[in-house]
Amino acid sequence: MAKYNYMARDKNGNKVSGNMDAVSNLSVITKLREQELVPVELQLAGQPESRHPKNDFRASGGRRKVNLKELSVFTRQTAAMLDAGVSIVEILGDLSSQTPNRYFSSLLKTIAKDIQEGNTFSRSLARHPRVYSPLYIALVSAGEESGNLAEVMAELASNLEDQITLISKVRQAVSYPAIVSLFFLGVLGFVFLFLLPKFQEIFSDFKAKLPAFTLVILNISKFLVSALPFILFAIVMLFLFLALMVKTPSGRESIDRAKLSFPVFGPLILKISLARLAGSLATLLTGGVTIVAALDIVSRTAGNSVIENTMLRVREGVLKGSLVGAEMKKYRIFPVLFVRMVSVGEDTGKMEE
Repeated sequence: MAKYNYMARDKNGNKVSGNMDAVSNLSVITKLREQELVPVELQLAGQPESRHPKNDFRASGGRRKVNLKELSVFTRQTAAMLDAGVSIVEILGDLSSQTPNRYFSSLLKTIAKDIQEGNTFSRSLARHPRVYSPLYIALVSAGEESGNLAEVMAELASNLEDQITLISKVRQAVSYPAIVSLFFLGVLGFVFLFLLPKFQEIFSDFKAKLPAFTLVILNISKFLVSALPFILFAIVMLFLFLALMVKTPSGRESIDRAKLSFPVFGPLILKISLARLAGSLATLLTGGVTIVAALDIVSRTAGNSVIENTMLRVREGVLKGSLVGAEMKKYRIFPVLFVRMVSVGEDTGKMEE
């Protein structure tokens, strides 16, 4: 039997430390959980504390981002290790040494250090908004408060895996028409800007009388060649104008509204946004987040300002005592089936399903 020094947190998030005689780490964790304490750090008495190097992300090399797949794998592994009784600091230490992404590895070490200094897991994650979304942080916080962090992390992992599947399906659906469109535009550009001018020189040398339709096509080609610098300049200015518009709330909403009105792609963008919204809302409600807080969080993760503003109006209606389904019914952006399913979920108490 060995003596372990431990640091844990109670239901109120207060730091509790002490020592305990036990045969293994797992025994200490089990005893702490029986006392309704959440283990944060365990260490054999007399063993020197592990030193965490000062993290400088600029010096960590490699790409300074974490993709969805890496975050999904981290979340799934964390859920499994929490369920097995491993402390969160040990988990972060193990996973930081396993990930090939040097930036992510350095970030995990920083999070572990923050927890060791007395911060909660969710608060430590909140310091890195580029990696962890408001939805992710809210669920982790709810898991800490309820004592079901392992279950919440597993639910989060499933949500991220669903997002990856959805993105893959969207890419497959969009890639073929996009490639065909680019090829078509490339062929048109080659014909009008390079091929037809050559034919025009040949016809001029022959001094042949050409049909009216051929003359129209040749004149269009001639105009495009002469106006090409102005057309390119106009395209660049249009992109600059749109980039400036996106930086203002009203401009971003106008662009997002225009996206939803595009033929073919508009309905697809709306379905993707609503699918993401529904999945995120289900995950939050399953994780124990209140409906008002969940509506606020999903509005910030909708990916479209029109849907975001609509969800905030729905939230305001719920705050005044209305039901979510009744509020959604006021806005045409939500399909009839979507609203009906939300209403059924409210009536049966199974909205997350």
